[in-house]
Parts: sequence; structure tokens; C-alpha cells
Amino acid sequence: MQFAVNVPTSAGDSVHSQLAFCDEISWDAQAEFAVAMEGLGFDGVAVPDHVMTGSGPTTECFVTLAAIARETEDVYLYPKTVNNHFRNPALLAKQAATLDAVSDGRLKLGMGAGWKESEARAYGYDWPDAPTRLRMLEESIRMLKRLWTEETVSFDGDYYSLDEAMCRPHPVSDPHPPIMVGGGGESFTLRITAQLADSWNFWGPPEVMQHKLDVLERHCEGYGRPFEEIERSWFARCLLREDEAELDALLDEHFPRFKPENVADSEYPLVGTPEQVRERLETFADMGFGEVVVEFVDFPETTSAELFAEHVAPAFR
Repeated sequence: MQFAVNVPTSAGDSVHSQLAFCDEISWDAQAEFAVAMEGLGFDGVAVPDHVMTGSGPTTECFVTLAAIARETEDVYLYPKTVNNHFRNPALLAKQAATLDAVSDGRLKLGMGAGWKESEARAYGYDWPDAPTRLRMLEESIRMLKRLWTEETVSFDGDYYSLDEAMCRPHPVSDPHPPIMVGGGGESFTLRITAQLADSWNFWGPPEVMQHKLDVLERHCEGYGRPFEEIERSWFARCLLREDEAELDALLDEHFPRFKPENVADSEYPLVGTPEQVRERLETFADMGFGEVVVEFVDFPETTSAELFAEHVAPAFR
């Protein structure tokens, strides 16, 4: 398994309000945390793609990752997950190729159709229905691959067009940076994954993930693509402590959302002692997951990350 760590870009919205030790995100905290994660031996750092997530500051994904690229040496850089609707795909291809070049081939590009309508509306974007956004995502990924590998590209799609466009220099990665598709939609997202993605990421308990994998495998069979070609990636929020009494006190005071009786059915957080977390991860290893993306909710502290790096990750290397 490879392990990537989410570097938050905001702390004030309903999604990230569990970051109880962080009132506002700062670049200094992000940089220090990313460098610490590399030092602990994590494989990648992931940055979400939001422009406005609450009342507090929110840093932009690609600028943040480009800066992290200069602060780190080996971790892969993971926009997770790009909101396709925010950027023309030709511009996205140029941004991604440049980030891959300045990081010496460390880009892994996560792609999605976007989900936060209020954010898009606030910034003046229109907001098509989900099937339309997903069809746009499919066109974008096809354009990205061509722009990254061909000298000039003309394209006449339902949503985008190109006229002898160039994206040079091409990415350093050969043949191009790996593309992850994020999401669990069975009719569109998993079909797009089966056709075009190198990796697929979603979240949830083992039974949900196994069902999605079964659907993805059927899509792969329909397209004649080997299912094993697609990396399986799982996302989870994470809080570790060696002492169970200390963990219970933290949950009561700072992280009630992650107490067992409060956890939503759609979530499956990695909360517990290192031994308990390791046992939970074994299920996903047995299901063939090759990547786990974790968000340590005690950011900017590194206690959970240190325990994970020392006592959990080595069991799956």
C-alpha cells in the first residue's frame, strides 16, 4: 500500500469543522505539515480543490501544491479531487503539465465532477445537473491525455473544443501523470473510471467499497479492460492515540463526530489505537486497495501521523 496525507486548505466549513485544533489555515502550517509528512515516510500529500468552503480562509489547490513542491523532494503531489467545472480542460492540462515539470514528475491528478453547488454559484459559475457535469468530466479527461501526449490537438466535443492547441512542454511523467477519478456514481463515474482512469478513489465502510468494486469490475468487463489495471484507493479521516482513555477524552471534548454512536453510516473513520486502526486497514488490504488517503483530524498536530507512520503503515508496505 501507498499512503497519502490530506493537507487541509480550510478549517471553517461543515466538511472540515472536525479540525478542532485549527481555527484558520495558514501557508506556514500547511508547509510545515507537508514537510513533516514526507519526513515520516508517507508517499504523497493531497490537497483538496476548493475556492470557498466557509467563512474562513481557503487556499487554492494548484498554487498550494506548487509551493509544497518546492518544500518537498519525494512525495507525490495529489490534487484530490479537482473540480472539473472550475477550469477549462486545456488550461487544466497546462497547469498540470507545469506542476509535473516543476516537481520532476511527482504529479498524480485526481479528477471529479464537483459537488458543492453553493461554492460554484458564489464564484459565478453555472451549475449543470450531475449527468451533464459528468459527461463534461469525461471529455476533459480525454482532452488531457491528448494534450499531454500529442504535439497539437484539435477537438470538437459536445462541451469543449480545441483548434490546434499545444500543451508544451509535455509532462515529465511517461506517458503522462496518473489520473485518479473520484466518486461512487455507478452509472457515470465508475463507467468513466473503467474507460479512462489509472486509479479510483472513494470512501465508506468495507461493504460499500466492495459493492462499488463489483460495479467497477462489471464496467471494465463491458469495455474489455482488465480490472486489475485500475488502482483502488480509499479515503478516511483518522485519529490515533496509544492510550484509549486519552482517545476517549479527545473524542468527548474535541471530536464528538467520530464517536462510534455519532459516525454516519456512509463514513468509516480510522479512529482508535494503532492496533485497532491496523486491524481495520487489513480488510481493505485484503480487498486489493493499493492506496489509502488519510486526513489526520488533529492537524496541525502530528501525533496521529507519527503513530500511523511508526505502527500502522509498515504492516502494509
